[in-house]
Amino acid sequence: MKSTDYLVVGAGTSGLAFVDTLVAESDVDVVIVDRRASPGGHWADVYPFVRLHSPSAYYGVNSLRLGHDQIDADGPNAGLYERATAVEIQDYFKTVVDQLEATGRVRVLLGHEHVGTEGETEIVRELSTGRTHEIPVRRRIVDARYLEASIPATHTPSFDVADDASFVPVHRLPDDAQSATSYTVLGAGKTAVDACLWLLENGVDEDRIRWVRPRDAWFHDRERFQPDDLVVDALDGFATDARVGATASDLEQMVEGLDEAGRIVRIDPSAPASMYRGGMLSAYEIDRVRQVEDVVRLGRVRRIERERLVLEEGELPTRGSLHIDATAAGLRLVPAEPIFSPRRMTLQQVRHKTPSFNAALLGFVEAHRADDEDKNRICPPNPYTTDIKDWARTVARTWRTEGGWRGEPDLQAWVASSRLNLMRALPAHLEEPRALAALGVYAEHVADAIVNLEQLAAADPAA
Repeated sequence: MKSTDYLVVGAGTSGLAFVDTLVAESDVDVVIVDRRASPGGHWADVYPFVRLHSPSAYYGVNSLRLGHDQIDADGPNAGLYERATAVEIQDYFKTVVDQLEATGRVRVLLGHEHVGTEGETEIVRELSTGRTHEIPVRRRIVDARYLEASIPATHTPSFDVADDASFVPVHRLPDDAQSATSYTVLGAGKTAVDACLWLLENGVDEDRIRWVRPRDAWFHDRERFQPDDLVVDALDGFATDARVGATASDLEQMVEGLDEAGRIVRIDPSAPASMYRGGMLSAYEIDRVRQVEDVVRLGRVRRIERERLVLEEGELPTRGSLHIDATAAGLRLVPAEPIFSPRRMTLQQVRHKTPSFNAALLGFVEAHRADDEDKNRICPPNPYTTDIKDWARTVARTWRTEGGWRGEPDLQAWVASSRLNLMRALPAHLEEPRALAALGVYAEHVADAIVNLEQLAAADPAA
């Protein structure tokens, strides 16, 4: 097989967003390999009723709009920018692949896996035949799977399930729901919320739903992460973050300040919450799932049997309930690695909670900078979060990194124009009194917030 400049392992959101920007900004050849039969990474295997938790307007690849950048007029998402369905995203990434291959500089090998390296040659196996191919790589191999999501359809539950237990992974819920009269949702994150919402929206009374939440989670209010015509809401939220970050005396006060300001929300305001993965919910979704009052807090599930549910801190009768597994971790929690290293890149988060933007950003930096040390300075990795206390570390790292971009005018220009940048439309709104006020609060506090949040994070090893 002929040589290439880059071999990208993974045709998910990150791999495709990286390649899309790299080939737009440089004259290079790229081969993308992925084990799946279709592009889009974990989107090929998601549960059918999932939607983006954030607006479509800043998701996908930089060169191709996802959706229509419209605000929904009615329904659960009324007043907020549209969020793509699983099918829409799957179709979108097929179009992205067609667009990339049409350049004549990108080859996408689906149903293939990367199996090893021999000098400057990468070995790729075709899964359907077992045949291997040698691909000489002139510049880098790019790992776009380091942060690959763990999703219900492909993960292995951490608990035992008896052969005669009534149990389904969440992606099978629409097919199997009619077989049950009551339901037990397992998990506390966004997937579990989606499962409860699906049941409620499909006519299941809330008193027929039991929700096992080992620990409660913090979410963001989606209304405060809106782009384009609603971008001032996002700016106002970031100003609040800076004020809270600059003035909190410890991590507990930081969490209290974010909670009081509505920057983070929990389903049960009376229960302590600690888990934080950065998921977004609307006020409608929060109010809807609060109707489920049968909440079990007896630790993690240990075993599901036909007649009993065994948990860390007790057991309950199953009552003939269908148990719905929504316990997949979602974000892959791995240590930070240098993103740029000799002949290799490991795609990771730079700006927190914006995967498409991060991958495209790395494509731009790879195209326009020659020195790996300089690239790593511009784009330090910013690991995902598990606990709300991690917010201090990840937000401070984002702000410090973005501050460093002030000395990179070409990078600043690209960020300002990128459709993947949540704040792209802000310049058009800066004359509005509310925008000016929020910008003033942010500018007043952000420098102190960076220092204070870094100190708070360093003082608590658990964070």
